[in-house]
Amino acid sequence: MNKIGLCMKQNRISGRIIKGIGGFYYVRPDGSTSLLECKARGVFRHQKIKPMVGDFVEVVENDSDELAIDKIKPRKNEFVRPPVSNVDVALIVFAGENPSPNLLLLDKLLIASEMKVVEPVICITKTDLVEADELQRIMDIYAKTPYKCFAFDQTDNIALQKIESEIAGKTAFLAGPSGVGKSTLANRLCEAGAMETGELSQKLNRGKHTTRHVELLDLKVGGYLLDTPGFSSLKLDSEIEKEDLRFYFPEFEEGSCRFASCLHQSEPGCVVKQQLEKGEISQVRYEHYSYLLDEIKNKRSDY
Repeated sequence: MNKIGLCMKQNRISGRIIKGIGGFYYVRPDGSTSLLECKARGVFRHQKIKPMVGDFVEVVENDSDELAIDKIKPRKNEFVRPPVSNVDVALIVFAGENPSPNLLLLDKLLIASEMKVVEPVICITKTDLVEADELQRIMDIYAKTPYKCFAFDQTDNIALQKIESEIAGKTAFLAGPSGVGKSTLANRLCEAGAMETGELSQKLNRGKHTTRHVELLDLKVGGYLLDTPGFSSLKLDSEIEKEDLRFYFPEFEEGSCRFASCLHQSEPGCVVKQQLEKGEISQVRYEHYSYLLDEIKNKRSDY
């Protein structure tokens, strides 16, 4: 019988998939630190369902005296690339400098998190490399949103503790461009140095190293951490309607405009434009909203 660190009889065991490699899934039973090496039952293949890292499952012993995933419990959310499920928090990581932060991409990742019912937390790294005025400009943009934003360098333990309080007991992932310090942050958050860090390519200003496989890593404060580099490639224009984009900018006062269908462009009686004039919302965030709205409109007109 193919087991890792746990004896199993005929009864079902509930647990969670921690990692998957080469058709094998490694399940941690509830209340245990051990892992079970399992395969998925053939019925999932016939139903075109594939287990994912993060799935809550039930494991049984099959006719070949092997362990098999027999049931996949309902998912809170799921991602296609990489295939992970049941995520609670997104740590959206951008560097203050080297590389310079692409705030449009940051806002896209905020929207992508909201779309998947994941709570986003903004992390600005390498604050020792950026001018104080520029860092404050970035912080001011997101101070006008409901999102929590932490700025820190590798020596800042106070900010790290605040981030840990946001993810304790939860499943979180790291998202953002290469070379911003995601692996370094992961090593500080996790029980052991489970993730390698690569040297920054000076020529490309992009990180050389990405994670080889998807795995749930144990957090020091309890819970799990994932590294998901594919998340930053999401194409919003193919997944969101122009009428819905406004709802992913939570600082906009929706429902207060003269027209219920107001897209906050040139419509009369637009409360969001009034918010902008009063400085209650960020000009940068509004410009990103307008840019993405045009992008969606133009994409739809090509069909």
